[in-house]
Amino acid sequence: MSAAKRILVITGGHRVAMDDFLGAIASICQERDWVFAHAIQPAAQNWLSAEHAGQWDAILLHDIPGLALKRGVAPQPIAPAPGVAEDLVALLDAGQGVVVLHHAISSWPAWEGWAEAIGGRFLYAPGTLRGVDLPSSGYRVGPFTVTVTAPDHPICAGVTDFEVDDELYFAPVLTDRITPILGHDADMSGELFQDTFDEVSHGTSTGVTCAGRPADGGLHGGSSLMGWTTTAGRSPIATLLMGDGPGTFADEMFRRLLGNALDWVSTDAVKAEAAAHPFAIPLP
Repeated sequence: MSAAKRILVITGGHRVAMDDFLGAIASICQERDWVFAHAIQPAAQNWLSAEHAGQWDAILLHDIPGLALKRGVAPQPIAPAPGVAEDLVALLDAGQGVVVLHHAISSWPAWEGWAEAIGGRFLYAPGTLRGVDLPSSGYRVGPFTVTVTAPDHPICAGVTDFEVDDELYFAPVLTDRITPILGHDADMSGELFQDTFDEVSHGTSTGVTCAGRPADGGLHGGSSLMGWTTTAGRSPIATLLMGDGPGTFADEMFRRLLGNALDWVSTDAVKAEAAAHPFAIPLP
């Protein structure tokens, strides 16, 4: 019998319905005979270095390091402390499989290279990506259908289209860096999305939206993508954009999808493929 897979779950930097979220992780691990541990930022960052490569079969990021968030105060990007980015790059150069979930796409906004590593970025405040000045991203909450666009991909095994009442993002996706596996059917008209910087900075909405920005595509636009894979360093990365709250955490298809993603990034053949086609992550 093979050893149980070990999953490290990292949270912190953003509110989470923690009992529901960890309950979903526990259910996934129980079904697959895996074990998991939970670490919270900023202390969790200590696990993200090359010295811990191989200790975990997969790491699940559901955190937002590098960003100070407080309602009524403008979101403040924080650059990685000395050595932090280098440690994280070294971990990925060592072949550590990672799954990026929902708001973790907002991580390290002061480090452009991290967006390249995971395939996109949600901007809580106006910022720069690929040398382009960008407005803050947008969001809205409502029911939509997650669509399987790559049914033959192992992450999508046993997954069919499913409806969730979740948070949608209007944010850049680096389509040249990714392989799409999931989409959605929601209306991506910019005027439907609340500007995040406006709401966080004022503590409430003042009516500013993403109106006038393209509905799908380009750094200034939204995206109809809901999940993708890529390579960072020599590591396989899977990014899933749903995962905001209890309803999604309880969904059977979401749990299967997340379990499949954790399994995929921890598979020897997938890691070997990533190592054969490495991507150099730009440091700050």
